[in-house]
Amino acid sequence: MTVLLGACNSKKQDFQSSVELEKQCIAALRDVLAAQQEWVKVHAAEYLIWAGHPEGIREAYIEEERMWAAKPQYRIGIWRVLAQVATADVDKQIWTDKILGVFLDSTATDRIHAAETLAKLGISPLKKDWKLTENTLQSEIKPLALYTLWSTAFTSPDSRATVKARFLKAALNADTEAADKVIPAYALRQLKGISQEESTMLAVAALAEPADSPARIYLLSAAFTNNDHNLGQLEKLHAALVSYKSAISKGAILEMAAALAERGKAEDISILTPLLTGASQLENESDRADVAAAAAHAILQIGSRTE
Repeated sequence: MTVLLGACNSKKQDFQSSVELEKQCIAALRDVLAAQQEWVKVHAAEYLIWAGHPEGIREAYIEEERMWAAKPQYRIGIWRVLAQVATADVDKQIWTDKILGVFLDSTATDRIHAAETLAKLGISPLKKDWKLTENTLQSEIKPLALYTLWSTAFTSPDSRATVKARFLKAALNADTEAADKVIPAYALRQLKGISQEESTMLAVAALAEPADSPARIYLLSAAFTNNDHNLGQLEKLHAALVSYKSAISKGAILEMAAALAERGKAEDISILTPLLTGASQLENESDRADVAAAAAHAILQIGSRTE
């Protein structure tokens, strides 16, 4: 009986701790949303939406839109949030049409942001303007061309397969410049759907990528989230991935957190929790806030899978 009571008390304490941590994470996201500006604010809003806590976000971003609708780059983030928080298709289309309009404006200075956001929202611009999109795919501005390629994956199932194959080829090719692997790997994490053989090759490439390569964290993240069959590889990928918790690059920590949000387990919460109070190796306060928000989101997503 004593053993049973002890076990019950332990479970109760664990439950209470998890509830308190969930409250802490939601509060952290709300704090970042209220205190930070522009893209850090956008990220916090998205994390709250994805975690199922969208209360107040639409109202806050309608006000942001009123103030900053003419500001290049940030306006894309505002519309991205409003599209995701919309509860009706007609409302969502108001904002996605604005993003598409920027992409279709060849003179706009924030077409890269528009292309990336279209890809993240699963919208292909090919159906709207085939010629402009095809020309953009040939752009000498590589991020613009690559984000546009990613967005065209949502034209048809065949397009999706073609785009994944092209990104996988870039990620696996030893001759590809490291910087040119970043967006393909980043996209592969979100596109998913590669074969077991392909995920094995991606894992090998990720683990072999030089430690100082800017693409390494993105390759690791893509390989980790696409691998559900090779336990040995998965453990190696996880170990390499979580080593970025102390990285001096905000982007690397954010990508680690994104991967753990998707595939992390309860034991990863102890890796993420210290980041809630800021990554001390980052000098910029807004960077620390961005990391705190990403960690909070990852903890919430892991918690939702382990309840």
